[in-house]
Amino acid sequence: MNQILVIAWREISRLRKRFGGNGSPIVALVLMAALGFSAFNLRDSVSLGNGLYRVGVSGDVPAIEDSRFSIHEVAPEEGQALLADRSIDVLIVGATVFEREDDKSQFAVRALKQYMEVFELERVAASFDDGGAFPLRVGVNAVDGNPPEASVEPRADVVIQTVKPEEIIIPSITPPPAPFTQVLITLIYILPITFISIFFTSSFMDEKANRRLTVLLSAPVTPFQIILGKMLPYAVFSISTTALIAYFTNANVLLSLAIFVPTTLFVFAIYLLVPLFYRTFKDTTFISMLVTTLTTAYLVFPAMFTNSSDLAYISPLTLAVKMYRLEPFGWREYLLPSLPMTAIFGFAVFAGTRLLNEEFLMGYKPITRKIGDAIYLMMAHSQPWFAVLLWSFLVIPAVYMAQVVMLAFAANLPVGLIVGAVLIASAFIEELVKTVGIIVLAERNIVNSTKEILWLSFLSALGFLVGEKLLVLASVSVVAEADVSTALFESGIFLLIPLAAHFVFVSMVNLLRIKLKAPYWLALVVGTIFHFAYNAAILQNGG
Repeated sequence: MNQILVIAWREISRLRKRFGGNGSPIVALVLMAALGFSAFNLRDSVSLGNGLYRVGVSGDVPAIEDSRFSIHEVAPEEGQALLADRSIDVLIVGATVFEREDDKSQFAVRALKQYMEVFELERVAASFDDGGAFPLRVGVNAVDGNPPEASVEPRADVVIQTVKPEEIIIPSITPPPAPFTQVLITLIYILPITFISIFFTSSFMDEKANRRLTVLLSAPVTPFQIILGKMLPYAVFSISTTALIAYFTNANVLLSLAIFVPTTLFVFAIYLLVPLFYRTFKDTTFISMLVTTLTTAYLVFPAMFTNSSDLAYISPLTLAVKMYRLEPFGWREYLLPSLPMTAIFGFAVFAGTRLLNEEFLMGYKPITRKIGDAIYLMMAHSQPWFAVLLWSFLVIPAVYMAQVVMLAFAANLPVGLIVGAVLIASAFIEELVKTVGIIVLAERNIVNSTKEILWLSFLSALGFLVGEKLLVLASVSVVAEADVSTALFESGIFLLIPLAAHFVFVSMVNLLRIKLKAPYWLALVVGTIFHFAYNAAILQNGG
């Protein structure tokens, strides 16, 4: 532990020297925080489409109090001229509405009609007492304590104390609770995490390019200590920022940490692997920006469908949205995004401890060759049978996360072309990760005989199936929502059939590549076709 703290203090000192001038990261973080909290404070006052439509009014016209409309008082003749030359989109003279035939004017009329319908419902609602039959009203009472069970007869001496006055809701004019505001708030958490992780990658890359990392590797410290020591200051800063944001936005601090710590680990895992594979700042910057874009999209888009679909839980931001709405969620909803993210962090740290050597870090090779070398380094420290099992377990979280994301896209689609594409992509990913470790061992002459290939293929299939089922158990109620999940996760009691199928497909790819010397891509295509046919049959028969 002492070595980790020494490396962490060294990293803090390096960061202070590197940004000792006006480019201090603290200044940038303060600016980001100011922007974030400004968005938080203005979340209820900002409206989209402000002044979108220009409306000319003349005579006795009801007040139009909607930010989408820019109102101009004009004379009738002047209004007709302005409407003709497109200076305004709609003209209202008393009870008469004038419009043009173009799209802009027609859209303005429709928006105005919708506004007036709501305005009239609000007027009617305000004109009659709450007992009126129209419009429909729903009374909402917040009570202190749990209501009595249905099977228990109500007692006269039991009084349910209301916490707030009754709230009257008119469904016809009450918009559904869109999570845009809460998603905007939760995005404030992600910005500093991503920002700090880029500094972590930049520091790692700087030491790698200047060979100071090689000197550090010669010291009496382990690669594990180096990784944790260099990551510790940035991780502590990110977690502290999460706690502060939760405190200033009146959220539950402990719950916020429980939600966003796995997200922080996931982001740092990705940004740890980037400098391990790339040698130049140019490549690292491009990949980092690509990763930032994809990660942000993965986190934000599902959260926009909170309470619309359980598949929104693939993003931890959905949990944060429910936290700000004071809505409960269970352990399975929490584990669905958090468990794979934490497991991917563990995989990244394990990979880093194997890849943190001078030959791999400083070697110039194509990315495919470097990936092959990386897999071999992760597997070479164990017996082949154990290495294959370990590899299957390590890659399952990433494959599972990719499959759940694909499941979210296909959940509401008919079984057709797009769902077929999802099944093909899933089958290809599975065959790639299940066979690549055995192929790497064979290319280095560690695996040769057909018996060894078949035995390792069985172990790969077994390890992958068991690990996948364990993850599915944590989220079965969520992934079962879509019909295509039957094929993706092969849910069912008779696990021998999926195990046999995995074994056949893995053996097929390995034998084609190792024994028949077929190109690896061709062997993968063959295995993917058979796997897709199997998935399609499972889907057609309903499991």
